[in-house]
Amino acid sequence: MRFPSLSPRRLRQLWYVPLLVLAMALMMLRMLVMARLFDVPTFAEFSGGMLVSATFCMLGCLGLQSMLQREWPVNLVRRQELRALVRAAQCAIVAAACCALGLLAAGLGLKVAGMSPALLAVGLLSGLSQQLFLIATVESRSRGEALRFSLQNLLRAVAALGLSVLVAVTTGSALAALAVDALVTIALSAGYFQRSLAHVKWSALAVGVLALRRLRRVQWRSALTLMVVMVVGFALLNADRWVASEGLGTIGFAHYSFAWIVLSIAQSAQVVINASMYPMLARRFAEHGRGVAFRVCLRACVALLVLGAVAAVPLGLLLDFSVRRWYPQFVDATALLPIFLAIAVLRVSDFWSSFLLITGFESRLLRLNVAVAIGGVIVWALIVRPGAGTALSPTEVAGLAAVFTLGAYAAAAGAAWRVRSA
Repeated sequence: MRFPSLSPRRLRQLWYVPLLVLAMALMMLRMLVMARLFDVPTFAEFSGGMLVSATFCMLGCLGLQSMLQREWPVNLVRRQELRALVRAAQCAIVAAACCALGLLAAGLGLKVAGMSPALLAVGLLSGLSQQLFLIATVESRSRGEALRFSLQNLLRAVAALGLSVLVAVTTGSALAALAVDALVTIALSAGYFQRSLAHVKWSALAVGVLALRRLRRVQWRSALTLMVVMVVGFALLNADRWVASEGLGTIGFAHYSFAWIVLSIAQSAQVVINASMYPMLARRFAEHGRGVAFRVCLRACVALLVLGAVAAVPLGLLLDFSVRRWYPQFVDATALLPIFLAIAVLRVSDFWSSFLLITGFESRLLRLNVAVAIGGVIVWALIVRPGAGTALSPTEVAGLAAVFTLGAYAAAAGAAWRVRSA
């Protein structure tokens, strides 16, 4: 077997793993610090804002974000720098428009799951900032510059953690902490996108105007299909949090959100790996075809599934001890740890959806995810029987996440296997 030579550039790029892990760890540390600083109801408010933020991101710029992630590595191979930047600008324009509509609804007094209009508005602003950050950092990932991507994330994590914690300590306000995090992220995103423009020597205004003119030429059918894929995928990953927000009460939702940090860590770990995996799969597909891309995906999924299963038991014991030692107010959340760790192992090792999106099977993935969502709700409802006269328990809500995760993993893996060489 021949291994690629480790040039000085490649050796430097290897630093992306510890740096990106550190960045994600700091973002998770923020949740733990907030759980210590805030009382349980205020932490529930902070978690609600984060849930609104994540829900906004599921729109994915009406599908343009998925198109951007799939196309930018290919654009670079074909030396189409400007086309990629125009698509990125279109993503930012659409994201800002969606946020404006949401803020208008919040201004008119819209309430969701008992959240105040002010919390909804700040959550939407936070979601916009996350969306803009994802758009701005696609460029470094697409170029295979994982070290630069990790440094971008690390700078954001340090700034967001420091300032949001400072605001939380001085004001005791969950809304203020969320707002300052959003403003920092938007400022950094603007700077990162400005750097990307150096490759074409166009101004941001010129690219923005061109992006607006070309919006009507977007393949909106494909984009909206990708958006629906993201919406259904988000539902599979986060529907349990909305059920918890609505059905467990303020204290129950706070405990559930605290335990859910395990799944946040898993999804962040998946982001760390996918920062290189997604563009690499896209390049392998563009250069060698579907079979090679599938084999790369298969090796990554199996390796992470095995490693995750081995690490789950000692990690569970460590988490149980840590919660009882430092977070006694959330001790009820420890009952959810075994379920969430099992879910985490599956989520961190799932790249099947990425493979299907990259290879152009987004419609098939959508049909599969819709089937999993409908089937999962039916199975869960038959077992739990919500509304049968008894209140939902946190364990029952976690069961919904487990059903969705297992079904989505199996369905996507099976579909990838069937189309691997078709």
